[in-house]
Amino acid sequence: MPNLKELSKKKVRFTGGHRMCAGCGAPMVVNWILKALDDDERAVISNATGCLEVSTCLYPYTSWKDSWVHTAFENAAATCSGTEAAFKALKKKDLLMESISS
Repeated sequence: MPNLKELSKKKVRFTGGHRMCAGCGAPMVVNWILKALDDDERAVISNATGCLEVSTCLYPYTSWKDSWVHTAFENAAATCSGTEAAFKALKKKDLLMESISS
């Protein structure tokens, strides 16, 4: 298990330039959660409407380097579980590109 000093050296997967309020903890939390993933792992973030969603992707710009899905309040978990099910089904049928499925 890496410590915070080691995690701080990992690549950034949630970029600056978002429009969150100065001093807001949400971008820092997202950044640390994404840094906890292995560098070769990919994530799908299911983000319900709110400050984080509105402030991190103002068309055509985004702060997210991983896949990101905007959802309604009540279905963020269902969207994410559906995405996982689709990924598993496509992987089982060998229909994913090698760089994504590894």
